[in-house]
Amino acid sequence: MRRPRVEPHLLRALPVLRVGVSHGERLRLGPSAPVQIPEPINLPPEPLPTVVPTTAAPPTSVGPQTPTISPPGAGSPRVAALVPPPKGLDAAPPSIAAAKAAPSTRINPGSPPPPPMQVYDFGQRVQNVVDAHSGNVDIVKVNGQTVARPRHWDYIEYDDYGRPTLFNPLEEAMAFRYFYDGAYREAFVPSGGRIVIDGAAPGLYPFTAVGESHLAAGSFYGGASVPKGTGEGKPPPDYKLPAPPAVYPDVLISVPANNQTVQVGQVEVIGRDEHQVPGSQDTFLLDDSTLAWGQINDPAGSTQIRVTKTQPLPGYGPTDRGDYLVALASRQDLAAQTAPPAKPWWPSVLGYGSLAVALILIFWFMGRRSRSAEDNAGL
Repeated sequence: MRRPRVEPHLLRALPVLRVGVSHGERLRLGPSAPVQIPEPINLPPEPLPTVVPTTAAPPTSVGPQTPTISPPGAGSPRVAALVPPPKGLDAAPPSIAAAKAAPSTRINPGSPPPPPMQVYDFGQRVQNVVDAHSGNVDIVKVNGQTVARPRHWDYIEYDDYGRPTLFNPLEEAMAFRYFYDGAYREAFVPSGGRIVIDGAAPGLYPFTAVGESHLAAGSFYGGASVPKGTGEGKPPPDYKLPAPPAVYPDVLISVPANNQTVQVGQVEVIGRDEHQVPGSQDTFLLDDSTLAWGQINDPAGSTQIRVTKTQPLPGYGPTDRGDYLVALASRQDLAAQTAPPAKPWWPSVLGYGSLAVALILIFWFMGRRSRSAEDNAGL
């Protein structure tokens, strides 16, 4: 069979197909020249911007579903060793006011900008602060080991979008380590500076903060409305601020490893950690400073939660079986036992009363002598 004849002017009118070829080359069609699809090129990912994109997750006012802690049962002990709350960080009121009013740096919590220094190691800075044994760090002996107890970071607020803002009134820069979006992150806040965190993901996020001579712990919670662009103006009218995590006061905790019961001033439930063994999958934040794993007990139990593991520095450092809590409570009890007994009130009252009577008699006697001298002068 004779092939149909194609006019030359029609061939010249056909478009030329180019697939990954250099300038001037043409891809021939037909069995003698099959189309070659180039292999994909794996380029390195571009670094994430330091500002959350405008297509952030939609805002929400409902946090992740977390289990609740029941009130103490009928058989709960009336007296338990108390775990004292951590101390705060001292800063001058003018410095606090200045840091609050400082221009804020907006950061993406999943990709915070690196600190402005070439050599930086979070763990080394923590170790330096602990080794210095300055007055800003409390040291606790746990099973013969020296453990640092961080101070509490009080310098945190929330803006109209529900975003946490961390401000630093101290005379040194601070680095904050927290777990967000599947990995540990570190945010840097200079002395007198302030950052605003575009934290759209709901949840409670504990952190450890370290500087040149300070070590602190605390937390922030997410669920914010992330504004577009520069974030000027107000959030959408239908936006509701996220509800803060539930805080349970005066919680009774059993520590099976030490066969002890202690009481903590406040407990927040972070959620579930499926990587832990059963019985240790509930995660807690004790006194907004200590990370703990364990289990919420049955409402009829004698204690409200059970703790099988604690971490004094959330997100960094060693863990133990709850010995840290027992050591803190024992130190508190020891301080109460060694404190001098209160003096009775009546010796002070008698002492002041006797002094008053003596003064009255002295003034009376002096006045009488003065009158006698006047009478003699009149004679």
